[in-house]
Amino acid sequence: MPSKKTEAGYTPRVTIFSSGMETTNESYLHDAKAVARLISEAGYGINNGGRPSGLMDVVAKATVEAGGNLFGVALGNRDSKPSPYFSDYEGYADHYERQRRLIELGDAFIALPGAVGTFHEILEIHILNILGEINKPIVLVGDYFTRYKALIDSFAAEGLMHPDSTPLFYAKDGEEAASIVLKYLDALVKKNYYPPIYYPALTSNEIYKHVLKNTSNYKILFEKLVMTVFPGVYPSNRFRSSKLFAKLVRGVSKDKKVLDIACGHGAMGLVALDVGAKEVVMSDINSTAVQNAKYNLENSPQKDKGVAFESNLFEKIPSIYKNHFDIIFFNPPFHNEKVKKTDTSLAHAFKTQSNEDSVLVKFLKNTKEYLAPNGVVYIGFSNKDKDALALLEDSLKEYGYVFEMVDLENTDTVADNRIYKVIAS
Repeated sequence: MPSKKTEAGYTPRVTIFSSGMETTNESYLHDAKAVARLISEAGYGINNGGRPSGLMDVVAKATVEAGGNLFGVALGNRDSKPSPYFSDYEGYADHYERQRRLIELGDAFIALPGAVGTFHEILEIHILNILGEINKPIVLVGDYFTRYKALIDSFAAEGLMHPDSTPLFYAKDGEEAASIVLKYLDALVKKNYYPPIYYPALTSNEIYKHVLKNTSNYKILFEKLVMTVFPGVYPSNRFRSSKLFAKLVRGVSKDKKVLDIACGHGAMGLVALDVGAKEVVMSDINSTAVQNAKYNLENSPQKDKGVAFESNLFEKIPSIYKNHFDIIFFNPPFHNEKVKKTDTSLAHAFKTQSNEDSVLVKFLKNTKEYLAPNGVVYIGFSNKDKDALALLEDSLKEYGYVFEMVDLENTDTVADNRIYKVIAS
């Protein structure tokens, strides 16, 4: 079934906690398969802890078999190779970062049998509800969780429990658990809900502050490749526009000399190398991003074909690259409002698209110098602001480019995603 979306274009997701240890308990296996299948068939997304074993793996396989979308959030040092069942993957160096991500990705929670880790996850959701930091349901599946109920009841009996209005449910099996959660998710869709991590609906400042929450390196799965993202670097896997752009990069880069402007952690350049680009040059104004791109390049099998420079657009790209590139990729910032906090180099990734000092205008003024004869430019853009979009198209005309839109997606959401093919006239 197609994903079920709110009017804003958001698909609600369920985080499923469970053990990563192997089990032969038929009841546990049945419930894991049932919740994953029923939620996926209803058109909603699933997140789990990313282990390729135990009930986590059972959930992963059942999700994919039902045509669902699975986001694995793992401990990267333990499970650094994403399961083939994952649509998305992030791997964290420590439990805290991983747990935070699992919680913020979930609009509702289901717990299957597990040990200390699973009970910790349940307790944290329970505590956050009690404190009022979240208001999200959690459903505990099967007789296994009579242990948890007895513990909570004992706290209340001893007068040690805070007043508790947590939407906590005990389901007899996976079918009942899915029924409870689906009723809740269907209500979210009717209310046109989206969470505070849904980037298409957020301002540049809100996205900027969320990106800065990561405090250590983490791994991501992006267009079939595992990459590392440093703190303070734009994470390509969290943006629909970047995912769409990467598919185009994979399709056009073979045997080409490529320049990736505003490369971030090297996402597009690495995809181009993976598909057989002849040569890739990457650049970014963010010094941390350049170090990040170099790190990922060093860990790439094609590292000898790539190089990264710290540069404000073309300013520090060596002159030997003039009239050199078959393709230039540019996925510029697309917000018209300014980021309020500008004391980190990451802020440049969200810089305003104003007519005065526009990164788009600066890019278009100099691009032709670096294109080889018959070279092309691809620009990825998210239409979140009509003024920013007008500036892009008006500037293309003003600086003598012929352009066509070669891809357009998510037109029924708060911000569409588009790709322009640009040729110097």
